[in-house]
Amino acid sequence: MERRHDIAALLRRGLAESHQESTRKHLVLLISLIVILLGQPLVANRSAHANDLVDTVFGLLYLGVLFAVFGQRRRRTVAAALFLPTIVAHLALYVVPDGQRTLAAAAFHCSAIAFLSYAVTGVLHDLLERTVINGDDVLGAVCGYILTALAWAHLYGLAYMFQPQAFSVSPDIAAQLADVHLRMNLMNYFSLTTLMTIGYGDITPVGSPVYSLVWLEVLFGQFYMAVVVAQLVGLKLAQALARDDHPH
Repeated sequence: MERRHDIAALLRRGLAESHQESTRKHLVLLISLIVILLGQPLVANRSAHANDLVDTVFGLLYLGVLFAVFGQRRRRTVAAALFLPTIVAHLALYVVPDGQRTLAAAAFHCSAIAFLSYAVTGVLHDLLERTVINGDDVLGAVCGYILTALAWAHLYGLAYMFQPQAFSVSPDIAAQLADVHLRMNLMNYFSLTTLMTIGYGDITPVGSPVYSLVWLEVLFGQFYMAVVVAQLVGLKLAQALARDDHPH
């Protein structure tokens, strides 16, 4: 009984802390992720202005990730330090000479990988620190899952730059690889289907290092789901026990 009282006290403290935070930040982030990922292939490569719009929106999305995921000042400072090189490297793609564009693109992919990876660890850290779970926390876990796919998409984009022969792409969509925006859309698609282990065969790995990246992404995806589900179930059980001890 004493143990249950301790659980109840811990939950009450967690509930009080959760009220101090925004209760819809992850909902807004999730809607933004879905809208942008759905809209990107429809807008990309329509015109130079459309491509500029896509880049601007993705920059704003990353900024939204910074504020939605990182609440503590120290962690937000680290995230900002990773966010700024991503933006600078992306802008460099528009101003550097053609001979240096490959280096700028590689820097952009690497900095985006670092920023998104840190965001995913932030989502997991917040979830594991929770003593009370609410609907927005669940949506935050979904955001972390999508951000994982985006981070791996940049890994695939980086791999394609140096080992394009490691991908086998259907002739029906192979032409899209020539445009950097459409190529990134394909890598997002490939990463999401790989993470969910529902590959359709239109993009497949046929060489290193993509073989290793694929199985690592699948492994991380299974680990992510196991950790998230275990934490959510554990917290819901703890909240149920607390309600039994303190019925309304």
